[in-house]
Amino acid sequence: MRFKINHKKFILFLLCLQNAAISFNVSALTATIPSISNDLGILDLVASKIIPFYMIPYGLGALLYAPLAKRFSIKTIMVTSMVVFSLANFLCAKANAIEPILILRIITGIAGAGVVPLGLILIGKLYENHVRGRVVGLFFSFSFVAALSGIILSGFASWRWLFLVPSLIGLVAAGCLFIDRGDYLGRVQGNVDYSILFKERKILHIFIFILIISLLYHSVDRWLGVFLSRMYHFNQLTISLLFALIAVSGAVGQNVGGYLTDKKGRIKSCQAGIVMLAAATIALSAMLPAKAVAVIFVVFAAGWSIGHNGISTVLTDFPEQYRSELASLNSSLRFVAGGIGVFISGVFVEKSFGITFLVIGILMLVLALFLKKIIPEET
Repeated sequence: MRFKINHKKFILFLLCLQNAAISFNVSALTATIPSISNDLGILDLVASKIIPFYMIPYGLGALLYAPLAKRFSIKTIMVTSMVVFSLANFLCAKANAIEPILILRIITGIAGAGVVPLGLILIGKLYENHVRGRVVGLFFSFSFVAALSGIILSGFASWRWLFLVPSLIGLVAAGCLFIDRGDYLGRVQGNVDYSILFKERKILHIFIFILIISLLYHSVDRWLGVFLSRMYHFNQLTISLLFALIAVSGAVGQNVGGYLTDKKGRIKSCQAGIVMLAAATIALSAMLPAKAVAVIFVVFAAGWSIGHNGISTVLTDFPEQYRSELASLNSSLRFVAGGIGVFISGVFVEKSFGITFLVIGILMLVLALFLKKIIPEET
């Protein structure tokens, strides 16, 4: 094996640190939309634009990183993108109007978009098939740990700190990468060919699934802060605590998903997660007593994480010549579809959260039932 164990640990640490930086404020900002709207004197639906204004550029930006990794070293790309990411977050913290924040969110999305695709490329390169599920679980669980930290902070501090902290984490990650002298962060060999999405039927099926489930999931997840504020009239601290519960459940779900993925199979793990997600979404539509919301959130977050681990590990199983394209397409479709889902669902949640969540939950359940037809077991 070419890579020493200390190199594996170090690169995984750097990947997790970057994942923490880009994940710190995403869920927390969703939870603090009511507070941001009050502070800036705008409607919550206007303040909610900070979510798709990050997600869609993130998704489109992810497509840039596979070709960039063929021309420049992964080290150069990661250092540059983290510095830009940190600067954009710092400027967001200083802004006093929604317009500059939205512009900076576009920049932040593009700059942060390389972390997951480059991370999956390196995990596929560094780790053997029989442990990748657990490594992927650890990698993504850091995003939930960071999100939890951001959510806890959002319950006690100004939302501006949600931009300052990831700015600092990003600079630390960039510094660690800059001083590294290893040769395992070089360029990715080969040519970029995104047309494999249409050439390989198995790959096409997987990405159709990713597109649909991401659209459905984010059509619920990104409205939960507004949902809790409007329908249950919870204050900011209560909302933040419930989002903290989501983060903890998600982190646990990633590692449980990693175990299930390695031991029970990619597809079974993914299917179990989507069924849990669907059941929780349908339960949210029922407007159950406030005490039940916490349990629903646990199932919702754990279900998404278990399913996410299964499908993400499937992508690392493909041959190395496909990995950079698949990793970039994965992030791209997830976030573009999610951002579009937020825009579309916004029209419906304004009229009825209950009906919107019920329809989405049923569609998730149908998708889970047909998962084996969408993604053949032999992938």
